[in-house]
Order: sequence, then C-alpha cells, then structure tokens
Amino acid sequence: MTSVGLVLGAGGVVGQAYHAGVLAALEAELGWDPRSADLIVGTSAGSITGTLVRLGVPSSDLAALATQSPLSPEGASLVARIQPDSADLPSPPPRDWVRPWRLPSAALVARLARRPWGFRPAVAAMTMLPRGRIDISQRAAPLHAMVGDNWPDGLWICVARRDDGARVVFGRSESPPAPLAAAVLASCAIPAYFAPVTIGGTEYFDGGVHSPTNADVLRTERPDVVVVISPMSYDQPSIGTPDALFRWSARRRLDHESRRLERAGSVVIRIEPGATARQAMGLNPMSEHRSRQVVAAAIAETARSVAEGRIPPIGARARRVPAHQG
Repeated sequence: MTSVGLVLGAGGVVGQAYHAGVLAALEAELGWDPRSADLIVGTSAGSITGTLVRLGVPSSDLAALATQSPLSPEGASLVARIQPDSADLPSPPPRDWVRPWRLPSAALVARLARRPWGFRPAVAAMTMLPRGRIDISQRAAPLHAMVGDNWPDGLWICVARRDDGARVVFGRSESPPAPLAAAVLASCAIPAYFAPVTIGGTEYFDGGVHSPTNADVLRTERPDVVVVISPMSYDQPSIGTPDALFRWSARRRLDHESRRLERAGSVVIRIEPGATARQAMGLNPMSEHRSRQVVAAAIAETARSVAEGRIPPIGARARRVPAHQG
C-alpha cells in the first residue's frame, strides 16, 4: 500500500485558510481524506491545522471554520478547544520594532563553529531579535485540558530553538518530550512579537524561522508520496509584487527540501498559491477577514489542478481515522 506524508507549511491566519481550502478540495476531487495520512508535519500555522486533522477534524469542518460557517457537532467540539483565539491579540506598538537586539548567543557561535557551511544569516538574525512581549503560553490550558500529556500518533511539529535557531521536531522519537499544547504554541511564536515558549527549560519559537515548510524532515521516513501545502511560496513567479522576494525565498527553500525527498525515493506533490489565491491572501498573514476569499480561491485552484492532471491521485492506504479520546 502507498504511504503518504502530509506537510502543512507556515502562513498565519490566511495560511490556515489556504490549508483548509486545499484539503477540502483534495477530499472532494480525489476522495482522499487527509486524516488518513501516515504522518503529518506542521509548521507554525500548519501545526494548528495538522493538529486539528490528526485529532480527527474533517476537511469540511476546517473550511467551515475558516469561513465562519456552521461546523459538524464533532468538529465543533474539537475545534472549540484547540483553535487559538487570535481576535484579541494586540498589535505591537511601533517602539517594539526598534528595541535593542541581543548579542549572538554562545550556542549560536558554537553552532557556527561546528557547521560553518550550514550558516544561514537570516536564521541567525531571528535569534537576536528582541524578546516578544505577548505570552501565548497562557493559551495552552484549553488544549492541554483536552489532550493531557498524550501526543497523537503520526504528528510532527517543527519549532526552532531560540538560542541557536536549530530546528527541533517535536513528536519524533529522538526529540525532547513536549506537551502538545506547548509544542503548537511554540511553533506559532513569531519572534519579537510573541515571547518564546519554554519547554523543558529551553526556549523555542516559530518553526518558520528554520523553514516555512520543513518538508525534508520526512526524508528519513521515506513515504511513497509527500503532499506539501505551502501557503508562503507560489506556483508561478509573482514578479513586481511587494511579497515577491519573500515568496521566492520560500519557494527556493521548498525546492531544496523537495530534492532531498526525491533523492530519498518519495514522490513530492507540491501545492502552492496561484495568482488568485495570492491576491486573496494579501500581504497581512494575520488578516482574518480574508479567510473566506482564500478558502474559495484555494478550492478553485486545487480543483483546476486536479482536473488538469497537475495533482495526481493520492493513494492513501486504508488506515483507521484516529478518534481522539480526551
């Protein structure tokens, strides 16, 4: 049977809406239930979507959530206790962005000395940003009350260590233990905006610091098919737009990760926003009022890609959809 890995990339609120639209379209057009994926990798916004999927929320409910439509009773019960409430998050005052940066940590310098060929200036810069003022770790209580110390099978959540920017994949056997709620919040902790989340005495922040997708963590598992949904890149170059350089960088990173997966023997199916979806998403990743447009655009673009054969059938093997017991 075919094994499938599902990678859900970063992208803020509009990224979650994009995930929802794509997953709903894949299920409608191909008959593939994302909950049947053997392994789900989530980064930042993708960690929220991935956790919802792994806890059993159907794709139709993900789309309904993003568009503020009625949810099924099952989906509503799960979503109400895991979906972070971002509506009341304050905007940082302008002075927050001009606070002094911190000096490079000893851990960052040591990592550079060990692997100078792996030095990435942008990642190093993220570790030196001033500490965020908003403590999202307080939002862990509702989720932790639901799942306790249990971790759903087949869920990996990518974060970055604040001291040296190194990627850590919670949920993987060789990684440090972490409560699910803390891992999700750490993966979403945008540097300089949110305070890092402390797990086991170590500070972690947004997994997108290392990569918007982190798809290459699956190369050791070698799934037959890897489906990557990447809200922050593009399907075709968007020359001249304000976010063109940023999206080019995200796509370039995904190109690198895709090659690593392909060398390991996996078939990579990449789904990235087209022009319509990018226009719907706009420039503010936390813009909640755009979610309905983004879902509609993602569904339409994904359905068209399936019809044109650019997204092939996803042969998920028969696998019992996990029913969370909380």
